[in-house]
Order: sequence, then C-alpha cells, then structure tokens
Amino acid sequence: MLKTETPRTIHLADYQAHPFSIDTVHLTFHLHSTATKVESRLTVKRNPASAKKENNLILDGEELTFVTAKINGELVKEGEYQISSEGLVLNNVPDEFTLEIENTINPESNKALDGLYKSGDIFCTQNEPEGFRRITYYLDRPDVMARFTTKIIAPLEDFPILLSNGNPIGEGQLDGGLHWAEWEDPFPKPSYLYALVAGNLGLVRDSYTTHSGRKIDLRIYCDKGNESRCDHAMESLKKSMKWDEDTFGLEYDLDIYMIVAVDSFNMGAMENKGLNIFNSVYVLANPESATDDNFLGIESVVGHEYFHNWTGNRITCRDWFQLTLKEGLTVYRDQEFSSDLNSRTVQRIQDVQRLRTSQFVEDAGPTSHPIKPNSYIEINNFYTATIYEKGAEIIRMVRTMLGVDGFRKGMDKYFELFDGQAVTTEDFLHAMSVANGDFDFKQFKNWYNQAGTPQIDVKWVHDESKETLTLSVDQSCPPTPGQAHKEAYHFPLAIGLLDHQGNDLPLNLKEAGQTQIDKGLLHIKEKEHVFTFTGVKEKPIVSLNRGFSAPIRVKAPYKLNEFFFMMANDNDLFNRYEAVQRASSEIISHLLRDKLEGKELVLDTGFIESFGLLVKDDSLDPAVKSMLLSIPSVTLLAQEHNPVDYKAIYEVRKFVGKKLASMFRDDLIKVYESNSTPGPYHLDPISVGKRNLRSRVLGMLAHLDDDDEVDAVTKIAQTHFEKAANMTEELSGLSVLSHIGGDSFQKASKDFYAKWQKDTLVIQKWLVVCSSSSNDETFNRVLELENDPVYDKNVPNLVRSLLGGFSRNHVQFHHESGRGYKFMAQKIIEVDGINPQVASRLASSFKDYKRLTKPLKALMGKELEQILELDGLSKNVYEIVSKIVKD
Repeated sequence: MLKTETPRTIHLADYQAHPFSIDTVHLTFHLHSTATKVESRLTVKRNPASAKKENNLILDGEELTFVTAKINGELVKEGEYQISSEGLVLNNVPDEFTLEIENTINPESNKALDGLYKSGDIFCTQNEPEGFRRITYYLDRPDVMARFTTKIIAPLEDFPILLSNGNPIGEGQLDGGLHWAEWEDPFPKPSYLYALVAGNLGLVRDSYTTHSGRKIDLRIYCDKGNESRCDHAMESLKKSMKWDEDTFGLEYDLDIYMIVAVDSFNMGAMENKGLNIFNSVYVLANPESATDDNFLGIESVVGHEYFHNWTGNRITCRDWFQLTLKEGLTVYRDQEFSSDLNSRTVQRIQDVQRLRTSQFVEDAGPTSHPIKPNSYIEINNFYTATIYEKGAEIIRMVRTMLGVDGFRKGMDKYFELFDGQAVTTEDFLHAMSVANGDFDFKQFKNWYNQAGTPQIDVKWVHDESKETLTLSVDQSCPPTPGQAHKEAYHFPLAIGLLDHQGNDLPLNLKEAGQTQIDKGLLHIKEKEHVFTFTGVKEKPIVSLNRGFSAPIRVKAPYKLNEFFFMMANDNDLFNRYEAVQRASSEIISHLLRDKLEGKELVLDTGFIESFGLLVKDDSLDPAVKSMLLSIPSVTLLAQEHNPVDYKAIYEVRKFVGKKLASMFRDDLIKVYESNSTPGPYHLDPISVGKRNLRSRVLGMLAHLDDDDEVDAVTKIAQTHFEKAANMTEELSGLSVLSHIGGDSFQKASKDFYAKWQKDTLVIQKWLVVCSSSSNDETFNRVLELENDPVYDKNVPNLVRSLLGGFSRNHVQFHHESGRGYKFMAQKIIEVDGINPQVASRLASSFKDYKRLTKPLKALMGKELEQILELDGLSKNVYEIVSKIVKD
C-alpha cells in the first residue's frame, strides 16, 4: 500500500452469509520449492441461508499465479473471469457446479509464513486466519465449511513424509522418483484449519485408548535427531486426551493425531484438524536444554491445541469477530488443565500476572478493543491478550456464576446444539443459559462488547453496636477509543471477612433478596451496590476479589498495616499474593514521588518486617513462597503512573529490592541453600517450586551493591551457573549474572554461547538474556548480535528473542537519547518487508507514546511519523501505529 492510501476497515455490522457454499474440496499438490502446482476441485452451490444474491463467484487469492479454471468440465475463457491481486472473479456461474482451478505458488519466497512455505527443508502451512488464499483461490472465511481430501505428490528421497488433515486413505510410488499420499478429513471445516506438511522428518509414535475403547495413533514429527526431545510433548498429549474425557466427556474423533514441530512459525501452534503444526519451542524439551517454564509451556500449549479439536474445530467461529469464542474458551480449558496437573494457586497467580502485564496494558492503551471487536483493518492484529487472556477470564466468570456442574451442563448443551457449525459468542451464552434454567446473561454480554478494565470503588463501615458491616461497591470503566460511555457490568465478586486472628467470619446478608451470595460470592450488576452483613462483632479485614473472581481493578481504603496483615493471614492464597503486590505498589509510588522531589528514600519498616516474615516462613509451599516474594514488575508499576518515567520506576524498584536483600541477606541465602534439588531432574510441583524459589532469592541478592556483597553474590551466581544440572538453573544463573554485569557475565555468556550455539532453541533464550540486561552496554551488544551467525531476521523466534527482548527492556528501550526508539523503528520497517505479522507485534512496543514524559514522547513521536510515512507499509503495521498516534 502507498502512504497516501487508507486501508479498508472491516465491520462486524456488515456481516452477511456468503451467497455460495462449498461442500467438498479435492486438492492435489505437485510440490516444488519455487513452483508448486495446486489443482483444486470444488463442489459449489448457492447458499440458501444467504440473503445476498450474486451472479458472480468472487474467490479470495493472493500471491498466486493463475493457470486455468473449469466449470463442469468446460474451460473458463478470457472475458468470463477477472484476476486481481485480491482474487479471482468468475462471471455468471450456475446455481450448482463443479469448479476446477489450477494455479502455481512459490513456497521458497514466502517469508511472511502465511499459506504454504518452507521452514528449512520442510514444506508446511499456516492458514489461520487468511493464509489459505495464498495457496489457491477459495472462499477463505470461517463460515464456509467443507470436507477436504488432499493428494500430495513429491520426490520420495527429499520428502518421504507427506501429511495432511484427517485419516490416510492411500499412498504409492510414481515414475521419476516421485511418490504420493492421500488424506481424507470426514469432518467439514473452514479453510483456516487446512494443513499440509512434507519433509524428511523424524517420528515418535505412541497410542492412546479412549474411554470407548478406540485406539488412537499418536505421532510427533520433528527434525531428525530431535526425537528424544519429544517425550514430554507426547506425555502431555496423552494427559490432555484423558483430561478432556474426564472433565468434559469429549473423546477424540479421528483415528490419528499428529503434531509437527517446525522452527519458522508465526504463532505458538496451530490446531489444524488432526495435524497440528507447532513452533518447535512448544514441542522439543529435555532437562539439559529446556527450563521448567519450557516444560510447563509445552504441557499447556499441547493441551490448548488438542482442546481446540472440540472448541474451535468441531464448533468454529462464524466470522473473525468471534475469535474469542474459540480462543477465550480454549485458554480457560488449558488453564484448568494446567491447574489440575500442577499447583492451582501458582497457576492462578501466573495467569493473572500475564493478564495484568499484557492485557491490562492493552485495555488502557491506544489498541484497546472488546473481546468481540466491532471492526478491524488486519485480523492478524487481533490475536491479542484481550481475545485470549481476557476472553478466558470471561469464561471463568461464567463457570463461577453457574458452578462446576452448571458449566458442564452448558458445555454439553453447546455441543448438542452447535456441533459441526460456525457460530457466535451469543450462541455459546445461549447454550449456557438454556442448560441452567434460562440464566440471564443479558447484562453479562457487556463484557463482550465493551473495552477497558472495570474498576470497583469499595468502602465499608463497621457498626459495633449493631454488629453490622455495610459494604458499598461502585463500579465504573474508563473511556476507551470509540467508547466514551460504558454500561454497567455483571460479574461475580468473591469476598471474605477476616477476624484479628485471620479466621474467616460467616457472611450473613441482612436482606437475602438484595443479591445472591454463595460461598462468599456477590453478584455485582448495578453501578452502585450496598450490602449489609450481620453478626460482625469486631471490625474485620475485608478481603476483596478473592481468587481474582473478576478481571477488574479494585480501589479500597486499605491502610498499609491491613495489607501487611493479609500478607501473613489471608486464607485465600491469591489474596496473600495480592496483598504483597498492592502494598509494594503503594510504597513504590510514594517512594517515586519522594525521588522526583529530591527527598531521601526510606522504606516502610512495617513492610520490611512483613516481608521478612514471608522470607522466614518455612511452612510455605516453595512455589507459593516464590510468588509471595515477588515485587511488582516495572511493567505493572508503570500502569499506576501518567506520565510514566520508566527509568525512575526502575531505580526505585531496585532500591526496594536492595533494601530487602540487605535486611534479609542471611535469611535469603538460607532459603537458597535449603531449596536445592540434587539428583535427577524431576518436573513435580515441589521440585519446580524449589528451583523457582532459588532463582527468585538469587535475583533479589543481585540487588546488593556493596563491593564485598557483590563479590559474594557473584560467586554464588557463578557457581549456580557453572554447576547447573539442568537448563532452569543454568539460565537463571546466567540471567542473574547479566544484571550484575562485568567480567563474570561476559565469561558466562561466552561459555554459554560456545556450548549452545548449534541449538537454536537454547540460543533464543541467550538472546533474550543479552537483550534484556539493564546495563548500558546492552544497546551496542544488541547491534552486534544482529550480525552474529546465530541470528536470522527471517526466523520469527529469533526476531522475537532479540528485538522483542530489547523492546521489553524498559531502561534501554526508553533511553533518554531516544536511540532505542530509533533502532526499533528501523527494525520494524525492515521486518515489515519480510513478515508484517512479526513487525506489527514489534510496533506494539510503542504503545506508551501518549503516556511518556514530554522529552521521550517527542523522540518517540518522530520515529512513529517515520514509520507512517513509509511507502509500501503493510496494513498490519499501519493499523497499530496509526492507533498509537491518533489524537
């Protein structure tokens, strides 16, 4: 596109069913790296469900070379069709016909990684959301569902493995060293779920027997030599299949389930029916090369993609505005899966951390949108934390309000009513409602249609003489782009009242009819609520939004000593963590004001004492203790300030960390030493928690800046790194050394590189460490790493590691010289010419433009203008940057 053009906006209000439908698709691929021939045969007919009548059939198509088209065997002649950069138009087609099309494509040159492309020597596809139009001409939209059969022809020596969706129905050899394989998917699906893979791949096989006794063939394909690193992914798959049967009664429906790991992939993984294609990050793991987080991430992502078989494939989206229908629901399902397999408390804290770090920021920024957007320019830009993580929280609230049994009944009804269909979020809520006595979701739908993070302002008054507590809850939501006024939300608010010994008091409402309450759960619907609890003899500590029952911000008149009490005593472990976060945030905000006013920084003694109790509490589960010892990140702290001074926030946070480390140095070392995990590597929750806790306290000790203390901590970190028995410890040691800096880090970094430079998955971790260090030499180091042999700007994982890591480095990205902005703008422009999806993600790093201090805002604004003035800027980047600079 030219800089003078404005890309077309797609609106939900304009949705209409397509005037044509496709029943069956037969594809034949003659694979070639630069000239793959694609032959398609479609059975097409007019769609009786469409109110729109068209004489012409308009098919989507991009980056295709048209050869021929036939209708009912007759060649379509010149003048009977038109070709454009966006597709193929066939004039005056019959009501029902067979359409045959031949075209060619160049997978080797497809660096955008949409459609059919090469990842190394492997042919693979990525078609969600609109990649299929880069393979052949088609109605490339999710509400057009057809049954696909695929025949793949390729050289046997180079591509012995030929895969597609469904079940294999034939294979054979041809002259000239070629062979073929044919696959049939019996289930109708949209084109975005289509997949093809061809290569000389390693294979790991296993099987799973379903509840009904069917034996499913399980296969994981990877680069040869990586087979031994697939075991965890295979076990995760089998656990996923069992969990879905046990929890939701959902059994796998094909005879074979395949996963293919590739290095070049825009996303984490893709749920193509029966043939999942995964970023290798989420498949390959062993203790030597993968961290605990990698192992748990694999478990989660394998589960997520498997769960999509029913929530995404069997029932899919009517249009892309409904994306959260499949993604929010499936994220919720994978979160529950991980909670059941590991620590539910830790999983909940981590899920909320991700939500707040990414989605709350998104909701408060220029790209804010509802979980069901009403418009978009480029749908790839809406694979966001809002659609996924906030969408999952909305599903969780449905489960909370209906209860576990009610939610299961709703899921059963959802599959009963809509299996095999492309539906909407309204259809999902309808199923939940009718399965639960026509539960009223009318007001709850505001969560789907309104952007922004709601806030509740809570106050309370205790009347000792009447033994009552009156609780007022007022809700509001700040204006967001295009939505100045917000209707009241309906959400569950979990609360508790603690006595002075930390016991939960009974919750008795004065007027039972004023709301529903079950196990401490209030239903909030009005802008203003007043609740009166009886039998409250002493003034309690009010514990709000327990378990993070709703994705909201909470404003309440807590005193610091009340936070300190909850840090030690709240029976809801999430709210103990929340008390640490709230107290830390409030204290750091006060210290930041003191710093900007030139005052001496003094850390609250009550906070020091309360934090010390957590450090010394050996009764805590190590994973939970690690969470409780975490101070809010710079990203989270910045949300509380406008304008935001990242450097000052970083320095104040570092001051707090240094003070706590200094006060409890010996205790932290004791915690570090007492949580070692000698012997063979284990992934159980206790072992994972211990390694996480050791990394946490070692990171805290790294804040010390006295020369003797620095030397002592450096030696501990060096030993941690050099004696590491697994990647979790090796990488955490390297990361701590990177923040200490100096010769010790340089040596460790060189040793790590020498050891792992041939392993791209491990080198990605190294690039993140190198680009994330707050030290001033980081900027020049990033420039050097662009020219290192391990880096390739065409591989999304490497770009995300180096450039994405730097963009999240608040100190260096927001450097006062503006060099970070200039560098990232140049890289966004460069990457946009290769892969617009990756470039638009990088462009989101400029989202704080309006909230920066004046000097930094001026520097960033200059670079944003440079991006927008670029000839040929993709609509992906244009949409993000134009929203950022919009008044």
